[in-house]
Amino acid sequence: MGIRPKFLLLFLAIGVAPLVALSIINYRSSVGAVETGLRDELRRETAVIAQDIEERLREREEALSVLARSKRLRDYVAGNKTGAEVPLDLQAEVGAILQAGEKYYVSLLCLGVEKQPLFRAELNFKAAPPVLFRTEDFLTGGAGADERVWTTPEGKPLRAGVTRESYGSAVRYTIPIFIEQPSINARRGALVVEVKLDALLGDAASLADLARGAESSPTSRLVVILSRAGEVVHHTNSAFKYQPVGTALPPSFKPIADAMSSGQSGWQFFESADGNQWMAAYQVAAPLELSVSVASDYSAAVRSPRRLGLLSVGLTILLGLLTLALLLYLLRRTARSIERVTEGAVAIAGGKLDERIEVRSSDETRLLAESFNAMTERLREQIAHEAEVRQFESFMRLSAILTHDLKNSILALSLLVSNMEERFHNEEFRADAMRSLTEATDKLRALVARLSEPVRSLSGEFKRPLPTDLVPIIRRVMARVVGPAAAGAHLEVETRLPSSLVAIADEGRIERVIENLLLNSLEAMGTKGGKLTVEAGPIEEGFVSFAVSDTGPGMSEEFQRTKLFRPFATTKAKGVGLGLYTCRELVNALGGRIDVESERGSGTSFRVVLPSGQIKESALSESDRAG
Repeated sequence: MGIRPKFLLLFLAIGVAPLVALSIINYRSSVGAVETGLRDELRRETAVIAQDIEERLREREEALSVLARSKRLRDYVAGNKTGAEVPLDLQAEVGAILQAGEKYYVSLLCLGVEKQPLFRAELNFKAAPPVLFRTEDFLTGGAGADERVWTTPEGKPLRAGVTRESYGSAVRYTIPIFIEQPSINARRGALVVEVKLDALLGDAASLADLARGAESSPTSRLVVILSRAGEVVHHTNSAFKYQPVGTALPPSFKPIADAMSSGQSGWQFFESADGNQWMAAYQVAAPLELSVSVASDYSAAVRSPRRLGLLSVGLTILLGLLTLALLLYLLRRTARSIERVTEGAVAIAGGKLDERIEVRSSDETRLLAESFNAMTERLREQIAHEAEVRQFESFMRLSAILTHDLKNSILALSLLVSNMEERFHNEEFRADAMRSLTEATDKLRALVARLSEPVRSLSGEFKRPLPTDLVPIIRRVMARVVGPAAAGAHLEVETRLPSSLVAIADEGRIERVIENLLLNSLEAMGTKGGKLTVEAGPIEEGFVSFAVSDTGPGMSEEFQRTKLFRPFATTKAKGVGLGLYTCRELVNALGGRIDVESERGSGTSFRVVLPSGQIKESALSESDRAG
C-alpha cells in the first residue's frame, strides 16, 4: 500500500470518522433526550387525568354521603309518605348540592323505607327555581337502585358500572339513608343519583392541558379513555365517542388497547393514519375501571432535533470531504517530491553515484533531497578511500601469509642446520639433508612465484581436488619437518598410518595443512620435548581423517572458544597467528573440517576430516550400474 492511501486511511480513521461518530452520537442523544422527555411528560399527564377523575368522583361521593346523613332527609324518609311535599329547608339543602355539581349531576331520586319513590330532584336552569322536585308521576319509579343498599351495614355510596344513557355515559350511585344507627337490619331509605361521566372526563382531560401549559399545540395530544369492554368512553375528537376502539383508532393502536383493557400501565408506539409515529402512555383510573391514555405525535416532536442532527452529520461529512480534498492536493505535491527523491535514491542504490536529486518544494522533502546529495558525495569519497584501504589490506594479508610460509621454511632449515654438525658424517643424514634442502629451495622458489603473481595468489585459485593418497604426503612432510627435530633425545614420535588412505584433496593444499600442524606441535612442545603422534585412517562412511597430537601445554577453553582459528590470534610469543586460520580455510575449501581437542596441561590434538575417494568411486560405479 502506498503512502497516500495510508495517509488517507489514517486521516479518515483519526480525523473524519470520530467527528462523524460524534455527530451521530449527538444526534441519537438529542433524539433520545426528546423521547425520554416526551415519555415522562405523557406519563405525568396520564397520571394527572387518572388522579383528577378519582378526586372528582370522591368529591361527589363525599357530598352525597353528607346529604344522606342529613337529619332533615332522614326525618323526611322516616315519615314514609308517598307524595308528601318536600320541606323547603330540605329542598334548599338538596338544591345546594345539585347546583354545586351542576355540570355532573343529572337527577337525584329519594326512596323510602319501603323502596317506594318519595321525590325526584332534577336540574333545570331554563326555569325557576333551577331545581325541580317531583313527588309523583315518576317515570322510572324505583328502578336503577343498587339492591345492596338494603342490606349494607355501612353508609358508603355504592357505585354501579358505566352505563350508556341518552345524554351520554353516566355513573349511578346508590347511597343508604339510615333512619337509625347503621346496621344490616336498620330501617333505611336510599338516594339514587346519576352523574354525567362525559363532563367529568372532559374536565379531567382539560386539566391535563392546563397542567401542560401552552407549550404544545392542541393537535399534538390525543386523550383516549377506554372501558374494560374496549369501548371509547372519551376521545379528544368527540366524533369517536362510544365506538369500539378498532373503529375509532388505527389498527396499530390495538396492542395498546389490549394492554389498557387488561388493566396494565406503560407506554408504546403506534402509527397514525397519516404514517406518523405516535407515543402513547396509559394508566388505569381505578374507581371506574377505566384506562386513560395520552398520546403525542412522536414524529413531530423529534422532527426538529432529527433535522438538526442530520444537518450536523451532513456538515461534518462535507467538512471532512473538503479537508480530505485539501489533504489529497498536499499529498499529491508531497508525493511528487517523494517520488523524485525515491527515483534518485534507487538510481544511487543501483550504482549511479553521480546522480543528483532536484526538488523544487520548500518542505521537508527538499531537506531530504539535499541530505541524499550530501550523503552521495560523502559515499563517493568513502568508496574511493575504501578501495585504497582494501588494496593495502590485501597486500598486507598476502605479506602476512607469505611471511608465515617463509617462517615455516626457515624453521625447517633451522632444524636441519642445528643437527648438521653432529650428524653430517652420516651418509644417510647427508642424503636426507640434501633432499630437505632441495624441497626447501623449491618451496622458497614457489613463494617467490606467488609474490610475482599477486592476483592469482590473492584470488585463492588452486587445482581441482582429485582422489589423493594422503599417506605418502604425510610421510614426506614428516621426513622434512619432524626428521631433523627427532635427532634430539627429548622427542618421541609415534605414527599409526595405513598403507594407503585416499581422500578428495589438492596435494599442495593438504601438504601445507600437514606441515602447519606438525610445526605447531613441535613449537608447542619446544626444547623440553615430548611425544608427537601422527595417525590416519577411515572414519564414518564417506570420510577419512588424519590427526596430529602433542603433549604440549594445551589451550584454555576461553582461547578455543574466542580466538582459535581466528586470523592473527596465537599463544606463541613470536607467532603471526595465520597458520590454523589458513589450515581451516584450506580444509573447508576441500569440503572437510578440522576438529580440535585440547586441555590445559594435557596437550592438543588436531583431526582433519576429508571426503573419501572410495565413496566417489563407489557412487560412480553405482551410477554406472543404474545407467
